[in-house]
Amino acid sequence: MNVFQESCCSILVVLLVFLVQGSCVDSDAEVLHKAVGDSLELTADYPKDDLEVQWKYNGNIFAEYQKKYFKTVEPELFHGRLKMNEGNISITVADLKLQDSGSFSIVAEGKSTQYKTKFIELRVHDLIREVKIEYNVSWLQSQNICTFHLWCLESGDQNPSYSWTGHQIQTQGSHLNISLRPAENTTLNCTADNTVSIKYTTETVVCTETSKTPSMSSGFPQKYLLIAVGVGIVAVVIFGGALAVCCRRRNNKGQGESEAGITVYEDVNTDATAKKRSESVTNGMSIYETVNDIKPSQGLPQTLYDKISYQRHPAVSPSTSSPYQDVL
Repeated sequence: MNVFQESCCSILVVLLVFLVQGSCVDSDAEVLHKAVGDSLELTADYPKDDLEVQWKYNGNIFAEYQKKYFKTVEPELFHGRLKMNEGNISITVADLKLQDSGSFSIVAEGKSTQYKTKFIELRVHDLIREVKIEYNVSWLQSQNICTFHLWCLESGDQNPSYSWTGHQIQTQGSHLNISLRPAENTTLNCTADNTVSIKYTTETVVCTETSKTPSMSSGFPQKYLLIAVGVGIVAVVIFGGALAVCCRRRNNKGQGESEAGITVYEDVNTDATAKKRSESVTNGMSIYETVNDIKPSQGLPQTLYDKISYQRHPAVSPSTSSPYQDVL
């Protein structure tokens, strides 16, 4: 039983030592802030005699120095960006990228000495390129004031720190709300900072009579209004083009049918000498075919009246004085 208790105590002591060492490592770590494109130099500033060094990134060995020679362990980790310097036994990581942020460590030992490990926390930031202030304003009739809602925007780093000054205020954050009486104005300053770069800009806001209209706003809403108008114009152009194409196809289709001779007008106007009307009709039984195509001989009646009165009156002879004598 005593052996078991002693074993448990030993395990707890070991765990406590590891926890203490871990907390010391975190507190001893050097925090470096670098900009994208900068370089990080990791120098093993230890006595050079029989020195062996390992460079680690997030716990993984990526380079070594043994017997006065450098060796790359993981070439893919910083491919083409590692420079080894024999003069001061250092490794330089060039052209830093945002994804290079992490924990670096330098583990070194001599012939009979284990040196203290160096820990470096690297934070890579993008440069802040531009800062601008945008805002909108609303009129509070009950209080007779203009309320301004302002926000600070920057291009570059995604997580900078913002600070505002002006109008007897000094505050942090990307947004700011202030109120002004009619005819009052103030100049505000917004600063964006990410430890490797800093930019600022100013904006003057005025509470005027035009601020009493609910639609009064700054360039930010106006930008979306312009986008909406542009989209509407493009939609109208596309719809008009589609309508013109449909009309053109319909006209071409009608013209094709007319040229094919399938309308009644084309059938009627066909050259009579080329083909008889009765031959163009399947049954050949219409009244037009009967009258036009079946032409009687010269001696037969030509019309209904001819048939009734055909040879009704004989020619005048010596025995008759007129054609009507036979009837009488």
